[in-house]
Amino acid sequence: AEATLVKFARLFGGRDASSYDMELFDTAIPKSSVPLKPCPLTSCEGNDEELVIHGVKLSSKDASSSRIKTPLVLQHGYMNGALYFFRNLVGLSNYFENVYAIDMLGWGLSSRPSFRLRDDSVETTEEFFVESLEAWREKNGIDKMILAGHSMGGYLSVAYSEKYPERVEKLILLSPVGVPEQSRQLDAIRKNATFSRRMFLSLYTTMFENGTTPCSVFRALPKTKARQYIESYVKNRLPAITNPEEQFAVADYLFYNAILPGSAEFCVNRILNPTVLAKKPLVNRIPNLKIPSVAFLYGSSDWMECSGGLDTQSACEAQHRRGHASPSVDVYSVRHAGHLLMLDNWQEFNAGVVISAGGANALASDDLPQPIKLSPTRPMEERLPPNAVMVSQNESMPHQTPVQA
Repeated sequence: AEATLVKFARLFGGRDASSYDMELFDTAIPKSSVPLKPCPLTSCEGNDEELVIHGVKLSSKDASSSRIKTPLVLQHGYMNGALYFFRNLVGLSNYFENVYAIDMLGWGLSSRPSFRLRDDSVETTEEFFVESLEAWREKNGIDKMILAGHSMGGYLSVAYSEKYPERVEKLILLSPVGVPEQSRQLDAIRKNATFSRRMFLSLYTTMFENGTTPCSVFRALPKTKARQYIESYVKNRLPAITNPEEQFAVADYLFYNAILPGSAEFCVNRILNPTVLAKKPLVNRIPNLKIPSVAFLYGSSDWMECSGGLDTQSACEAQHRRGHASPSVDVYSVRHAGHLLMLDNWQEFNAGVVISAGGANALASDDLPQPIKLSPTRPMEERLPPNAVMVSQNESMPHQTPVQA
């Protein structure tokens, strides 16, 4: 499944395959680096002294002074893996000397230790991912990185930046989960829910709190039925992928990720509430990061609300006004994209990552469509195109301005 996506990866980005190296590789890290609960039995599964983090690396063979020297490290979202960035890797390697995407510990083809941690706290759960990434960074000799994380990977990238700010040159959050303290969309759904919808939400909450994950449901189903659900998911959630062979490859990748033994997937109810709001919201944490800049990228039809990024931007600006250090924050919208923005609109996504990493000048001579920069200061009618339909004349929405390279 992974090998097929690697082949598709070479079709995106407009580079001759002879101009770069693409390498799948494993990095051994000490098992002691993560807060696993000791197993008293010598026969316990995974009693080895090392764990493995799997990943892919792209590096250019030809020299270019315009490429960003600091490595870009990509972290995937919940239930995904490194090759979920298959449409982006080669294109991004045009602008970065080295691009890494990793299967976070407990996902993909990385080690999948039983998720028995010292305790069930948010802090210990975050430590599992933070310390495994730090051990991976050290083993690969990366002094500083531009760290980009999608969804859950974005949340965990913030946790890493809190602990190791000296290792993060820039932080890029790709439709991150766990930013706001509350969600206007979820509040509206709960308020207007029918009786049957309320019953479903009650069942979902119970299953979530008891640790039932989507992958555990797939593993309990007959493989043909699980495969059918995942293929349907790909067709419905990723309309931008129209090639049947590419659809099959993505579904195959997700299917095998889902049916492998469960591990890091069980983090979800320790980090998030059933409402998918974080127990420790990032809007309260990012303003205190000791890093220079944070960028948010959202899809224009994303179910993650861009207001979380804009509220964080406002909080950081308030810190600055009070004379306290805080990251500078930019928020961008990728058009014709939802939560899976890196696949929905890979070119504009790539441009957003490059701009967020400080490489806007390198885009000046290229044809990549560029994302919209959001600002919370203008009403909706000033940002919509002339033929747009207004929902409410009094509703205020973020202002959007095209990014200038």
